[in-house]
Amino acid sequence: MSSTAISGVSAPPRRRFKLTYMQKRNLWGFIFAVPALVFFALFAIYPILRTFYLSFFQFSVVDPPVYVGLKNFRNLENDARFHEAIINSFQYVFSTYIPVWIIALILALALNTKIRGRGFFRTVYFIPVVMSWVVVAAIWKLIFNRQGLMNTLFLDNLGIAPKNWLTDSEWAPRAIVIMSVWKEVGFFMVVFLAGLQAIPSDLYEAAKVDGSNGWQVFRHITVPLLKPTILFVSVISMITGLQVFVPQWVMTQGGPVDSTLVMSLNIYRTAFVFLEGGRAAAMSVVLFLIIGTVTLIQFKLASMRD
Repeated sequence: MSSTAISGVSAPPRRRFKLTYMQKRNLWGFIFAVPALVFFALFAIYPILRTFYLSFFQFSVVDPPVYVGLKNFRNLENDARFHEAIINSFQYVFSTYIPVWIIALILALALNTKIRGRGFFRTVYFIPVVMSWVVVAAIWKLIFNRQGLMNTLFLDNLGIAPKNWLTDSEWAPRAIVIMSVWKEVGFFMVVFLAGLQAIPSDLYEAAKVDGSNGWQVFRHITVPLLKPTILFVSVISMITGLQVFVPQWVMTQGGPVDSTLVMSLNIYRTAFVFLEGGRAAAMSVVLFLIIGTVTLIQFKLASMRD
């Protein structure tokens, strides 16, 4: 028998570790976030790091990696096809998304008013967004066929000679731009619409009382308060456009004469057609750095305007 029991004095109870409400809430939040974090690490972070690592090697599907240092990057300096793919990518981005921004903003301004059937029009314009890129590209490939609707229904009625939309190096990039604008407008329209609906209506009412016209209201109220939305739209569109792959692959396979060859398609062909994995990894690193640089420049310009 212990001395404490003999003396009749009981030992003090041990204090149990107890979490506060906020600590429990944060712990459960972290637990539920773990699967998403693991998924992101496995399918986003690891591939990026692995690509950086493989860019210093020369390898293919059948050959083991051989360390070559910066040779893959030096070879890209004299790769005319790689330079052309970069130019084509930026041409696609500016030719597609500048019209998309303008059209989407105009539609958002129109559908933000109290017009009849605006819910119907919002749905109609958003339908292309929910369609797969592959499906959209396949449909428009038929439309741009020599005997397709673009020639027989539109150009013929306008008295314009039919075009070889997908086999002419001048018209193939334009065909993809037309299709991409149709596909992308609905998404950015919704984004602009959300930004417009976040602007307090009191500001517009005060502007009307002061006698401001529509242009003055748009310039001094709508545009300044839409700056966060405009920044989001510009960043997302640049990132998406520089990574474009499906339209060029489905509609033209990068042709004719590499006129629609963009960076992602060039990387794919280098890795899986020519079996130059290290070179493709180096191209991927360059694409990653270009996207990162463009995004930082956009944020810097936005902060300077503020």
